[in-house]
Amino acid sequence: MRRIMLVPVVAMATVVAASPAAAAPAGNGWSCISPFATYLNSGALADDPPAPNAILNSLAIDVSRTVATPLTAVPGQPLALQDLQLSLEFRDTRVAEQMYRRTGGATSSYSQLIPYTQEANTTRTLSVRANPGDGGANYWSYTTGSGAAQVITYVQKIDFPGEPPKVRAATTPFNTTFYYATPTLGLAHRYISHTGKSDFPLDAWVTIAASNTVEGTQTIPVKGQWSIDITDATPGAPGNPANYANDAVTATIAPVVLPLKGTRWTPTGAGPVEFTVAQPGKLGIVQIESEGYDRVGYNQPLNIRPFGSVFVRAGTEAYGASNDCIPGAVSLVNSQISANQTTYFFLDADPVTPDPLLGDPAAPGTFTNQGGAQKPVGLRGRFGFAYTAPPAIATAPLPAAVPQPTVMKPATFGGSSSVKPSKTGAVKLALTNPNTTAVSYKVSAKTVGKYAVGKSKTKKVVTVASTKTVSLKAGASNVNLSLSKAAKTLLKQRKSVKVKVTLTPVSGGSAITKTITLKRS
Repeated sequence: MRRIMLVPVVAMATVVAASPAAAAPAGNGWSCISPFATYLNSGALADDPPAPNAILNSLAIDVSRTVATPLTAVPGQPLALQDLQLSLEFRDTRVAEQMYRRTGGATSSYSQLIPYTQEANTTRTLSVRANPGDGGANYWSYTTGSGAAQVITYVQKIDFPGEPPKVRAATTPFNTTFYYATPTLGLAHRYISHTGKSDFPLDAWVTIAASNTVEGTQTIPVKGQWSIDITDATPGAPGNPANYANDAVTATIAPVVLPLKGTRWTPTGAGPVEFTVAQPGKLGIVQIESEGYDRVGYNQPLNIRPFGSVFVRAGTEAYGASNDCIPGAVSLVNSQISANQTTYFFLDADPVTPDPLLGDPAAPGTFTNQGGAQKPVGLRGRFGFAYTAPPAIATAPLPAAVPQPTVMKPATFGGSSSVKPSKTGAVKLALTNPNTTAVSYKVSAKTVGKYAVGKSKTKKVVTVASTKTVSLKAGASNVNLSLSKAAKTLLKQRKSVKVKVTLTPVSGGSAITKTITLKRS
């Protein structure tokens, strides 16, 4: 069965500085949940806590665009957001220094072994003791009983320094054939085990929000590394772990800048697209490596659900280190919700009902640790989040609207289709302008057929009235046309003439016509 060692998490990301003697300098408006810092509060830093209630405000984070190329949001067309970068700057190195100080040594033990001289197949845990019955010579021994009833049994004399115990298999007769036992190695907490510069992997997830888009938010994963330089006058070592914490330690952490891959967005057209760091609760599920003591089966992927907008996972020699961060303030609002190693690991999961999507990716809803199979529960509800929107990363306005020509409704003719001119030769036409503003037309009138006028023998279309421009106010109005000399002569020759009246819009567009019968007065 695969096992996962759940580990403390720690703030990991960026800047140079020696150990601050006073309170840590503030970050740049970001707060991060950092359980490892709370773990330190109960010990080395209890009088000067770097992160009360597991909240750090000294991790400076910035998500910015490296180019200033203008963006334009065209509804329905993909909009590319590129050239983003994540900058991380750790402005309080005390937590990092404690990672070095709390790195332990290597141990070895001999347990579950049968001494080859022992007749019974009872397994023993063997240790080295001086045997007073043999002048204080070193022997492999084991202990049974306790208190006044404790008994020490010396089973083998150590013939040379470092000689392992001689043991047998359960199927081998006692006091015959033996083999040297192999020790069981144990590694204490390991974060940073040596002085000088160390480079470790770093994974981060950044959630971007975009207003007026189909997508709404997108989370961008990024991989990189972070570097730390440890100075210690008396360096610790696995063989001498006491020296990790015996004197002053200085940690220098270099700034981290990671380019983010481009994303594509679909503008809805409801307004300009503004890109910002997303509010809490939008990051979703991420997969990390939970690293333990380098034991087989411990280093397995694990699905978790962060609270924040930026999640940073920094590697060390054995443990992973995490920050769950938002732009704004994080506070403790319900201390009754349990906060332990496991619940801190799964973060924004229900504290009572196991989350079926978290834990082992191969068996979602479960994970395995030293206690066996477990269900993932988190800290949801323990913390409050006061999101403070940082400046917009970029804004893509909608393209400027192109002015469209006003489409005017055509005027309509009214009145009778039969008209008699006045004695002076004026013809009155009834017209209606359905628009709210005045409209100008060119008005012309010609006979429908061809006629020979007067003494002329040639038939032709007769211009009934000279073309003129009129302005029709909104609503109904009348237009007067003056008959031409030819039209008057024609009416003397005939009782009636069919005439086509044409109104042509001055601003362009289709002409409107009406055929009327012009009768002799």
